[in-house]
Amino acid sequence: MNLENIKKYSYYLVVGLILLFGFLIRLKLLLDNPSFWFDESCLGFNVLSLNYAEFFKPLHLQQIAPPLFLVMSKLNIDIFGASDMNLRLFPFIIGNLAMLMFLLVLKQNFKNKLTIILGLFFLCFNVQAMKYSVEFKPYIVEMFSTCLVLYVFTKLNWNYSYKKLALIGFGLALVPWFAFISAVMISIAFLLKFSKEFYKKWIVFISPFLISSGLLIFYYLKIKNFYNEFMVDFFTDSFFNFHDFLIQFSVVINSLFQMKLVLFPIILLLLAIIYCLIKKEHKFLLKFSCLVMLSGVILSFLQIYLFYGRFVVFILPLVLLLITSLFNGMIEHKKFYTLIPTVVVLIFFMIPMVFIACNIVKEPFNKESCARELFIEMAEKQKVDDVIIIDTLSLPDFLYYNGYYNLKNRLYWNGLQKGKTILYKMDKDEQIPLEREHNNWLFATWPSTDYSYLTPDYEQGCKYNSGLIMYFKKDK
Repeated sequence: MNLENIKKYSYYLVVGLILLFGFLIRLKLLLDNPSFWFDESCLGFNVLSLNYAEFFKPLHLQQIAPPLFLVMSKLNIDIFGASDMNLRLFPFIIGNLAMLMFLLVLKQNFKNKLTIILGLFFLCFNVQAMKYSVEFKPYIVEMFSTCLVLYVFTKLNWNYSYKKLALIGFGLALVPWFAFISAVMISIAFLLKFSKEFYKKWIVFISPFLISSGLLIFYYLKIKNFYNEFMVDFFTDSFFNFHDFLIQFSVVINSLFQMKLVLFPIILLLLAIIYCLIKKEHKFLLKFSCLVMLSGVILSFLQIYLFYGRFVVFILPLVLLLITSLFNGMIEHKKFYTLIPTVVVLIFFMIPMVFIACNIVKEPFNKESCARELFIEMAEKQKVDDVIIIDTLSLPDFLYYNGYYNLKNRLYWNGLQKGKTILYKMDKDEQIPLEREHNNWLFATWPSTDYSYLTPDYEQGCKYNSGLIMYFKKDK
C-alpha cells in the first residue's frame, strides 16, 4: 500500500472513529436515562396530555414548542410507549444526524482532510451538542436545521429544474415547524442566494416557504398574544440591552463551549471573521453566519427571541465552521512559524472537550433533578385517601409523572388556568395548607421556597438539588 492510500484510508478511519465515539457518548447519555428536569417535564406533560391537533394551539405550562417536533415525539411514544427515554429518542436521532450533516457541510467548505477532521471533532465532542442530543427540547433540532440550511444552500445550483427546486423549497418550508429559528436562517439564505438571472426559478424555489412563513407568523402571533405577558416578565433579564451587551454576548459565545478561559472562543471567532474578510474566502458562510448572529441579537433587543444559553445552540455550527476556517488557513500555510501557535491553540481548544467527554463517560449523567425518583417513592407509599400538596414550581414534574401513575388522591396546588390551559405560578409558597384530619404528602421536586420550618414524619431528599418529598401523619 503506497503513502497516498495510507493517507486516504487513515482519513476515513479517523472520521469513522470520531463519529463512532460521538455516537457512543450520546448513546451512553441516553441509556443513563436521568429524570426529566423542569423544562422537560413541562413539554413532556403536553405530549402525554394533548392530541396531535392541539399541538398547534397554546400549550400547557407556559410552553412554546414547534408543533411538528411535538407531533414526532407523540408519534414516537404511540409506537414505542411513553417513557423518559422514548421521549428523548427523537432528539437523540437528530443529534446523531447532526454530526453527519455537519460532516457534509465541512466537505463542502474545506478540501484539506485534516481540517475536516478537526471541524468534525469540534462538533462531535462539544458539550452542548452532546447534552442537547438527549434532552427533550427542540434545541438540537435547531442545531441540525442550521447544518441542513447550510448544506442545501451551499449545494444549490440554478441549473436544477423547476420541479426539483419546488420540491426542495417545499422541504425547506416544513423545517420551521420543527425548529422556529430556522425560519430566520432560511430567510437570510434565500436573500443571499437571490439571482436576477434566475429570478423565475428563485420565485418557484421560495414560494412554498413564503406560504409556510405566513402560516407560521399567524401561529406565532396567536401564541404570543396568549403568553406575551408571561414571556416578557419571566425573561426580561435574558434579553439583550445596550448597557450590558458586550458581557451578554460574551456569555452567549462562552455558553457554547463551557470553557473556563472565557475570552478564548470569542478571540478565535473574531480572528476567524477577520481572516475570512482579508482572504475573501468562504463568502457565503461568512455572510450567512454574521447575518444570522446579527438577526439573533436584533430579535433579542426587540424581546422577540431569547438569545442566550440553550436558545443559541443553533449558532454552534456557524461558530465552529468559522473557527475551523481559521485553523484551515494556518494548516494550509505550511510554514514553521504557524505550526507552533496552531498546535498550542488546538491544545487549549480541544483539551476541555476531551476532559468533559471523559467526565461524561465516567460519571452517571444527570439533569440535576430527582423528580422521577421522588414521584415513584411517593406513589408507592401513598394511600388513596392521602392529600398531596404540590409545590408551586413542582407542578410540571407532578403532572408529567402522574401521566404514568394517574394517582387518584385529592390534590392541592397553587396554579392557574387560562381557559383549558394549565399554567404554573412563580410565587413562593409561604405556608403549606396541611389538612390534619388526613395524611399529607408535600411534593417539592423544584422547591419554590424553604421548607426547613416543617417537621415531617418522613422525608426524602435529592442528591442533585434541594428537591424533596415530605410525609405528615394526620392528627389522632
